[in-house]
Amino acid sequence: MMLFIYNSVLLFLLPLMVTRIIIKGFKDRDYISNFLNRFGIYKQSSRKNLVWFHAVSLGEVIGSEQLVRKFKNDNNIILTVSTPTGLRHAQNIYDNDVDVVYAPWDFYIFVNAFIKKFNPICLVLFETEIWPSMIYLASKRKIPIILSNARLSESSLKRYLLFKSFSKSVLKRISLVLAQSNKHVERFIKIGVSNEKIKQVGSVKFDAEINNNESNQIITSNKIFLAASTHEGEEEIVIDSYFDLLEEFPNLKLIIVPRHPERANSVLEIFKNRKLSAVIEPNLNFDIENTNATIINSTGKLNSLYETAEIAFIGGSLNSKYGGHNFIEAAKNKCAIIVGPFMKNFEDILTLFQAENACVQLESNTELSNAYRELLNNDELRINMVDNASEVVAKNIGSSDKQYKHIHDLINYEISNSNN
Repeated sequence: MMLFIYNSVLLFLLPLMVTRIIIKGFKDRDYISNFLNRFGIYKQSSRKNLVWFHAVSLGEVIGSEQLVRKFKNDNNIILTVSTPTGLRHAQNIYDNDVDVVYAPWDFYIFVNAFIKKFNPICLVLFETEIWPSMIYLASKRKIPIILSNARLSESSLKRYLLFKSFSKSVLKRISLVLAQSNKHVERFIKIGVSNEKIKQVGSVKFDAEINNNESNQIITSNKIFLAASTHEGEEEIVIDSYFDLLEEFPNLKLIIVPRHPERANSVLEIFKNRKLSAVIEPNLNFDIENTNATIINSTGKLNSLYETAEIAFIGGSLNSKYGGHNFIEAAKNKCAIIVGPFMKNFEDILTLFQAENACVQLESNTELSNAYRELLNNDELRINMVDNASEVVAKNIGSSDKQYKHIHDLINYEISNSNN
């Protein structure tokens, strides 16, 4: 009954969902490219031995890469995403080795069309993607379902507990939950996952490879104020902090990388409104000496920027609705890390770093310039922080191998049982 109500609500909201995609398409045409995918209609052909990975947005696409590559050696892969930034990045890193498409909206008919079209042997949902229709229909076809690199924030836990009976009816259909930490194990158990179906395996985000392109590097003797993966409302704070630092560090250069590249023009307007100069660049082969501020309107550049900058502020952390972004790649590039007060999406990873004095977390938005100033002025503090962060990363590598083995063993077990 609850699944019927859920789908009825989605049906009622469908016109709004379509309108929202069309409106977003005015800023980013890729929102409406392959629009029929959202309704479960695809031009790609079905292939045998197909594993279905679902990674909603850019962060999940980046985080799941090593796991996807391990399966790519022996399986065909289809990767579904929900955002253009995730779609573009996935298409870029996998070329034609993986079918990358938009996921169908989680409406019974659309998901059923997808499953009938591709007939996957396994569904791997990445991190927090608990979609009732998707899980129900995969379970109905006896497709094993794995929640990989699973996490559940305290706020999400409270929401699921409000509908505990429905949550439990959905979660009992999941074959295996591979949780990032014991804290997440406890939360999943509270909303109905049985003990025998859950394992604590760490985070695959520590396993991401660093592939910097030497021909796509910024060469400069100036200090760089790098603001990575920023969201609406954060750029103003970053710009104010940067110009607060300019009097003391007149050669300091600002580079802003919006989480969603299509927002670059909006960020540029902030500079114009404040009578400040800035330029938009899609690549890194620009002359940083000619401007105070540069806005990067493309993805895939952060590793190179972390390698160039000594210090980075990681966006999505100054507003509670975003919950922070991955800062492990900054640590791997020996870049000192500053994050804001709101890091619920990375609470366990942040705890690991804080325990080793491997990052700075602001208590309020007004502390950004002071935190940056301290790290610029204190080389010993900054270098120790970078070394500590490298040790944290080294100690936590290996989750991809663990998760691959668990998923691979489950697939083989299910196939073996179905043949008996």
